[in-house]
Amino acid sequence: MRYFPNHETDIYESDPATLRGELEQAEETIRDLLHRVEQERARIAEAVQVYNNVVAKLMLVSRDQAALEADRDMWRQRVEQGPSGTRLSPTPAEASAIRKAMARLHHPDTGGNPERMKQWNAVLDLLEP
Repeated sequence: MRYFPNHETDIYESDPATLRGELEQAEETIRDLLHRVEQERARIAEAVQVYNNVVAKLMLVSRDQAALEADRDMWRQRVEQGPSGTRLSPTPAEASAIRKAMARLHHPDTGGNPERMKQWNAVLDLLEP
């Protein structure tokens, strides 16, 4: 009766020390595989956490972008509704809010265009007292 094809003797004829050694090797292999499984689980858990953080940040950015677009649309509507030839004159608080919104979009530290930021600052300097 042969259980292990790579062994020349039957299982019953094997030396107990040999069987003990094979059992220890099998247990070591199992421990190694379990360790690898735990490492993979930890890696997957970390990837899931990173993914969730990215999604949360994207949601915040989307919300901020929607607020900026609403402000832009409001100002565009004010300009379009005003009588032709009149100059747009926001309040100091509104000019400050515009400056902050434009800085979020165009400031070089946030990946914006420095020239565009300079243009906005020049215009807003004229509007703010």
